[in-house]
Amino acid sequence: MDMKKSLQARVFISCGQRDGTEEYKIAEDIVKKLEHEDMDFDAYFAGREATLKDVKEITLQKLGEAEYFIFIDFKRERLYEYKQKNGKFEDTGKHRGSLFSHQELAIATLFDKEFLLFHEKGVKEYDGISKFTQAKSIEFPDGKTLPDDVIKQVKKKGWISNWRNELLLERDDKDFEDNVRATGIYREGRARFYHIKVRNLHRQKIAYDCLAYLEKIVDLSTGKEKSFEIVEFKWKGVITREAAILPKEPRYLDAFHIYYDSQNIVNLGINRFLIDFSGYEPPYTLKGPGTFKLTYVVFSKNFSPARTTFNLHIGNRLDLHSKILSACHDK
Repeated sequence: MDMKKSLQARVFISCGQRDGTEEYKIAEDIVKKLEHEDMDFDAYFAGREATLKDVKEITLQKLGEAEYFIFIDFKRERLYEYKQKNGKFEDTGKHRGSLFSHQELAIATLFDKEFLLFHEKGVKEYDGISKFTQAKSIEFPDGKTLPDDVIKQVKKKGWISNWRNELLLERDDKDFEDNVRATGIYREGRARFYHIKVRNLHRQKIAYDCLAYLEKIVDLSTGKEKSFEIVEFKWKGVITREAAILPKEPRYLDAFHIYYDSQNIVNLGINRFLIDFSGYEPPYTLKGPGTFKLTYVVFSKNFSPARTTFNLHIGNRLDLHSKILSACHDK
């Protein structure tokens, strides 16, 4: 995962791309300006998606993920209006806009995206879904100045690039508590608890009712996936099932713990304060030496599911300097 990109706000650019025009190049120029170091957004322009599958799996996914939406309405055919008094169609002096861009605007409105609206001079204003947005559409004479106009309005609107509407699972080698004496329903003994940071990347929204699970265990020595029932994992320092995560802050998840007197055994971090069935223990216990691929997922009431796969390396004993749990980049 590119950690820099994972912290950049995403901008979806909905823009026409009619053959024989400069529309495609204009959109690419806007992307470059938004991604320039002084703006530092992660910008996306759908381009010429060839199939319905491309639209569903790429364009709509990108639109759903984006924090910001830019709608650019280029001129299309001239609009004529039927006049009943003389039975003729008369020129309105206006043009229709891009049907596909209006469809994307409708979806962005449904997803409650922050947006900016632009229309080429001559396009009928507040047509289609745009008349329900209650936002002013900014007119541009042609596409030559549009990239600079977009940047000017982005700055005027106060859009910032260092946030995302998502949760992120990450960790580094220091994310553990050493020399901790296990208490409560854990057996007595010195143990090391390894944690995963679940970071709320939103600038102002709290992540409510966060539930954490281990989705998949793969033994990399055999390539086989281990079967187990899904059980809630424990948040660091609390016994509740759910947790709230404040904006721009992390909350720590108990990934697993290892006792000093059995250093080749990993006890995965299921919330033992919630369960009363001893049969959950064996499937959530891994013995070394060995390497496993673990996929963790966090669900939230008001965020999309967040999942990350980690490589777990188990030796015969704890090594204070080893990378026992590291993010997997080829998941």
